Amino acid sequence: MIYFKACPRCHGDMHLSKDQYGQYLECIQCGYEAESQALSEMRKVLDASREVETVEAA
Repeated sequence: MIYFKACPRCHGDMHLSKDQYGQYLECIQCGYEAESQALSEMRKVLDASREVETVEAA
């Protein structure tokens, strides 16, 4: 899954990756990685921003 403009460092696109240690988000542009603990926090922020965009679009 790709999260557009979700990187806290460069505002680039992040994709969800998985390795032997679990899931993490990695920025496609700058390589920033967010650990699985930060993943749940970032999902909350991304979900909240989607709700705002949906309300504004309506």
